[in-house]
Amino acid sequence: MSRPNLRWKSVAMGLMLSVAAMAAHADGALRFQPLHAGEVKTLLQTPRARALIVEIWALDCSYCRENIARIAQWRRASRQPVDVVMVAMDGPEQAALLNRALAPLVRDAGIGLARVPQYANAEAMPERLRAALDPGWQGELPRTLILRADGRRHASSGLLTPQTLNAAFSD
Repeated sequence: MSRPNLRWKSVAMGLMLSVAAMAAHADGALRFQPLHAGEVKTLLQTPRARALIVEIWALDCSYCRENIARIAQWRRASRQPVDVVMVAMDGPEQAALLNRALAPLVRDAGIGLARVPQYANAEAMPERLRAALDPGWQGELPRTLILRADGRRHASSGLLTPQTLNAAFSD
């Protein structure tokens, strides 16, 4: 793939992430874009201009919201040039419940959740999206995918620590 072509794809992905982030309107409600398994390849495309953290969560995950806050805290402290997207394994029809679950995090301006693109599982069979996101993943939550700008990947299940995140970005 030629460098100019890669640059355009990176610009297009950045634009897509920006548009998704702007979907959180002034009413404070997050907008959950439906995500189909066939769209995951574009979302996870590497190499990219900046690293990407994909945080996968669900309403019935007791640790997921804490993990989201930990990622935000690490991001502020580390000052790594990294984008974040969130994928709820619940469907977009659950948007009201998803918003209610994330409301405390949305109100915390330090976390910046309103600027993070939000996706929701649009597959009738959730396993299709799970396999598209990470073929080795068995479904445990929270699940964090880290895609470095150089194309290297790291996946982790459970609560993250700053050390785990730092290690994923170190050479």
